[in-house]
Amino acid sequence: MKPIADFKMREDNRHGDAHNSFEMQDMRSHPGPHSPRYSLDSKGDRSATRILSDYDNRPNTTFSTRTTIETFRSISWHLFAVVMSLPIALSPIIILATVAEEASVNYILGRSCYPNGLWKEAEGATWRIMDSSYFFTPNLYFGAMTFSQVKVIDIAWDLVVGRGGQMLLAYANYRVFNEWLLYHLELHLTSYKLYTAVAFQTTTMATLGVLAKEFLSFGKGTWRRFFRWLAMLCMLISTLYVLAFPTLMAAMTGYISTYRAYVEDHENNLIDFDKVRRVDYIISNGSRISAEYQKDLVVTEYDKDLLRDVEAYLKEFVADDDWKAPQITDVPIEPGFHEYLVQNRTSKFGNKDLAEPTLSIIVTYRGLPPKTVSEGLVEMYYTLSDSNILESGRQGDYYSALDVLKRGSCKPTETYQWGFSYIFMFMVSIFNFVWSCIMAGMWWDTTRGSRMYKAGRRPGLLRSIMDISAAIREELGSQVEDMGEDEIRIALRESEGRLVVPERELRVGRVDGHEPTEGIRKRSWKVKITKGSTF
Repeated sequence: MKPIADFKMREDNRHGDAHNSFEMQDMRSHPGPHSPRYSLDSKGDRSATRILSDYDNRPNTTFSTRTTIETFRSISWHLFAVVMSLPIALSPIIILATVAEEASVNYILGRSCYPNGLWKEAEGATWRIMDSSYFFTPNLYFGAMTFSQVKVIDIAWDLVVGRGGQMLLAYANYRVFNEWLLYHLELHLTSYKLYTAVAFQTTTMATLGVLAKEFLSFGKGTWRRFFRWLAMLCMLISTLYVLAFPTLMAAMTGYISTYRAYVEDHENNLIDFDKVRRVDYIISNGSRISAEYQKDLVVTEYDKDLLRDVEAYLKEFVADDDWKAPQITDVPIEPGFHEYLVQNRTSKFGNKDLAEPTLSIIVTYRGLPPKTVSEGLVEMYYTLSDSNILESGRQGDYYSALDVLKRGSCKPTETYQWGFSYIFMFMVSIFNFVWSCIMAGMWWDTTRGSRMYKAGRRPGLLRSIMDISAAIREELGSQVEDMGEDEIRIALRESEGRLVVPERELRVGRVDGHEPTEGIRKRSWKVKITKGSTF
């Protein structure tokens, strides 16, 4: 078993201030009366290996003795930032959940065409902004732009928010994971593979594999091992989220074509749905009023003059017909029509005197969902007209509500809109909150329990390089200078050494980490999977 290299501490009294510093000596073995001894605990738990040293004859060593107030001051602004990040991360979830109904009503309900290209009256169309059918569809969109314009916006979003956000998240991962790694070294034996993956490849696909192996390395059933397992799971989830962040940002946004609703008439002409009119009355013998009306005379809701004459005619000349239009109630009814009785009497329509009998007039009445063909098509008949002249629809064809439903559809236009998928944005907000909780929890765990952190020892690129290179040199000896990459990997794999922070010391060292009998028996597939990461 190779001892951990000796370090000596010295006090630097320059300018009257006492500072702790460490001077690294030769990392090769230095057996002596003060060399540290290593042993496993009584349960044989490798993660609980303690490094025992005889401190009786060692030179007096001074450790950092920060007061509670000094420690609090050093982390106060970090603590404030971490605590405030959680409600900030939670706020999008609360806001999106709160305004979902209002956004559905004010943003989608009033449109003829919904964001997924469905006509609002079509089967399966919904105005609920959180509906699963809008999972990948931008239903919170804006603008009326050309294809080039929305493409520029989409690319800029992917670069600035997608990749830029990933860089910020990866930096947070690097800082938190590396500080927690030192705390892990104080409590558990740590493989060289895990150390290099977290320290130098924090957010990569390779690190995902390392964390997955460490996650499967259960060890003994102790609370300490459970919290280690939980930390590995959190790191695995966090790394996966950061790697997927640009993809999530791209999937959350997008551009869609703008749509207009049309109804196809009998001549295959597309009539704008805004020009579809409700039919109030149909006069089957309208030619008696004017020779122009050779077909059924259609009276729509917007033809005010004709509508006024018809209602006056009904009031004066068919008042004895006891039929009453159904009153609008909460009871669902089907749309329908009623044909007034023809009477053998003279009458007057507007300024024209008519001989007997009276006009044959049909009145329509609306239904009430769910007895109607759709929520919006509640009338019995509709007329289509591609002209703004009201009189043009008097001799037009009229269609039943079911016929309009079959002939209606949404067609794309030449403009585009860019926006967000509301439900996807809500899901990403949840992911972001979970990631924030992981970061805050691991940082708090480190500041609460790590000796290295409390002593002011912070990891960094150069510090990590120094620590791992010293440990590898101690592990493999001076011959490591002449070894290649693959040779070093093989040697570390065969040595099965582990990294650890010695008790009462503030440095990273190495120790033999395998069980005494592990190299004798043949490992099963289960042992290979659950043994943890290695080169």
